Amino acid sequence: FVGKSRISLREFNFPLVEDIYVESANGAVGEEDNGTPLKRYIDRNDLFTVLFDDFALAYIDGSLYRDDLLADGGGNFLRHIRADDQLNNVTSEKGTFSITHRSFDTNSVFGTVINSIADGDEVLICDDLGTEWADFIGINGQARPKTISFYHAKHGDLSLGASPFHVAVSQALKNLGRMTLAAEAIEAKLPIWSNTYSNDNVQTSILRFLRGDAATLQLMAEDTRQSPDTIRRVFIVTSSLSLRELEQTLT
Repeated sequence: FVGKSRISLREFNFPLVEDIYVESANGAVGEEDNGTPLKRYIDRNDLFTVLFDDFALAYIDGSLYRDDLLADGGGNFLRHIRADDQLNNVTSEKGTFSITHRSFDTNSVFGTVINSIADGDEVLICDDLGTEWADFIGINGQARPKTISFYHAKHGDLSLGASPFHVAVSQALKNLGRMTLAAEAIEAKLPIWSNTYSNDNVQTSILRFLRGDAATLQLMAEDTRQSPDTIRRVFIVTSSLSLRELEQTLT
């Protein structure tokens, strides 16, 4: 039912949910409570989405939204997607490890980040594993304006679904506040970043400071913090998305 301020589910004839009820977790033990029918609970809490023939409109969480990003066939949206030929040849996220490894395998997503996507960063740190902020953190102090970049790397089968991006996007959102590169936070990280990279119980010879060193990092982080026009960028680097397939689908 479409009202003046919201859309309600007057009917939700779906046999599989007819006998499902939602009960409060705060109810006292032993109290008789049959709960609320699931379909009524969904309606009361606006737990549904309504899509329209006009792609720019959507009704989500009880509110009507308009987003024209897809109105032109996805042209604006596609400007946020970059292709990198090296990702066509990757076979894993991080590659293999041994004590003699001094760099990440070139046919891994990690190798692509270092050798291609983040090749302009003067300081580049591998922050993978533990309480990581991103797989890689890069700073370019020569660019105008200066940039701080967080790279989140993932590998997977080609897909246009949301699931392959869920982990990387969640991690990126969680760590947006870290992009200030606060001095005390960097200081706490330096003991980890000053060691070589370890994974799968293998201590490799890969330096976590892939470019630059601790002193350079601290100077450049302070400089970028004080620059009012510093750009902070987040990259989801994945082999699971084909730009060509995405363009064809949107078309």
